Order: sequence, then structure tokens, then C-alpha cells
Amino acid sequence: MANEYRGLGLNGAIYINDTATYTGDFFCIVATEDTVLASLTSNIDNIADICTGQDATTLSANTAIYGRITGVTLTSGAVIAYKM
Repeated sequence: MANEYRGLGLNGAIYINDTATYTGDFFCIVATEDTVLASLTSNIDNIADICTGQDATTLSANTAIYGRITGVTLTSGAVIAYKM
């Protein structure tokens, strides 16, 4: 059963602003500035298409991606990864 507090961010989060790989159990990432993802491991079909090496889509500030996210690596920018 999911924790009812996760939607409020009360389970905590990680601020990511470098190119290291971060792993965990996240339900959402939110770009805090224009951001390009190097990779995103999740239950979202075809999410690799927006990452570097494919489309290299720039996520604008305040763009949120929801799903069961277990790994994130940035090419540039910054995100907050909210814990499950």
C-alpha cells in the first residue's frame, strides 16, 4: 500500500544537480530548471526516448514526471526526486 503522504513530499526527496547516477524508490521527479536527462529507469514505457542519445528533450522548469522511478542520471540541469 502506498503511503498517503508521498503526494505531499512528506517522505522526503533528493535534490539532484550533477551527473552522478542516483538510485532509490521515487514516485516523481520535478525539474527545478531546464533539465536534460541522461537516463531514467522507471515503469514508464519508452521513457528512454526523451533522454540523451535519443531525443535529448529539454524538460522546462517545473515539469514533473510521475511513475515508479528507480534511477535517474542528468546530462544538465537539476531535479527534485520525491521518495515513495
